[in-house]
Amino acid sequence: MTDTACGRVFHVQRTLASMDGPSHGPRAIAREAGLNKSAVHRILNSGLTYDVFVRDGAGKCRLGSGVVGLGVRATTYRFTEDRLRQVLCRLLGEAEGLLCALESLAGLTAARRRTEQLVTRDAALTASGTTRADHLTSASSLRAGAAGRVILSGLPASVQQVVAAERLPSSMVGPGYIQDPREFLRATADVAAQGVAVSREEVRPGWCAVAAPVGWGVVTGAVVLAKRCADTSPDAAEEIVYTREAAGRINRLLAEPHAA
Repeated sequence: MTDTACGRVFHVQRTLASMDGPSHGPRAIAREAGLNKSAVHRILNSGLTYDVFVRDGAGKCRLGSGVVGLGVRATTYRFTEDRLRQVLCRLLGEAEGLLCALESLAGLTAARRRTEQLVTRDAALTASGTTRADHLTSASSLRAGAAGRVILSGLPASVQQVVAAERLPSSMVGPGYIQDPREFLRATADVAAQGVAVSREEVRPGWCAVAAPVGWGVVTGAVVLAKRCADTSPDAAEEIVYTREAAGRINRLLAEPHAA
């Protein structure tokens, strides 16, 4: 943390975002941030004006919708769709997949994901009984699939527990769907430790997927590769390498100062 007034403001924002639970009081935030309570109190009060922080009836604060708006505008100018598509097309070719996608946390919904970009082998999809439209999502649960667990791994434990308790209808999942909430939470913890998720028939029979996290500083999305389980290497070792490399390329794009 930069020991300046501005540095402390950003440090409080990051600290509050990393704390479990939706809202916290100035004392708890100050303790977590390692700052003086009075300084944190002033920062929170200043942020209320800009909707960076919101205070609830109990006097506790959470991040406000102003932060969401800033994040959306920031990502708008990161890089062109063509550059992202090139990364996904390269992954699709290297790994000989059926589809590759960038999934992100849907900013205006609770613990849901949406498809930001998708590349597919349309003829292979048709032969598998699906279409491109079947894989485009605007607000899908994080409860099933490799991409869902990757995105969820970057969210607070309280949110992970809520998602783990979800019950998805059989029409939305495959035979490999993780039914037990405790097992699901362990699998999500493994993603945080290993930096990759592998799913086998969790969403569709006969389909396997590998996903790796993307984001700058925090996990904001996932690169996902899907292919037939019969065509997937043992332990998905090759697919993991290709997917991690693709995530690394996207993260480098995100880090560019003038990516657009």
